[in-house]
Amino acid sequence: MASKWHNYIDNIKDSSGRLAREELKGLVASTKGDSDEFIRGQGVKMERYLNQLAAKKITKRQYKMYMLDMRDLTEMHALKMSVASKARAQRLTKGITDLIINGLLLLI
Repeated sequence: MASKWHNYIDNIKDSSGRLAREELKGLVASTKGDSDEFIRGQGVKMERYLNQLAAKKITKRQYKMYMLDMRDLTEMHALKMSVASKARAQRLTKGITDLIINGLLLLI
């Protein structure tokens, strides 16, 4: 069964092709299933904020601030991670920037 946020992003009009829906869903799923506890926790938070946005419990501005904070915190935490975890953390920060900041937030 699709979550609220899946339905929310699936229903966003995107004539520009900015929103990579499946990549965003994949980013959240892979992050939540990561072997690194910190990255997994970031995935849980990302899904929580997406659900809150979909339910209109937070504003677009609040969501953007949460995502910027998450991106910055992940970048800082990556400095002390192992090489493999660091690469996954860097993919997460790139995903937040590309899929959310430069994609989803421009369409809502």
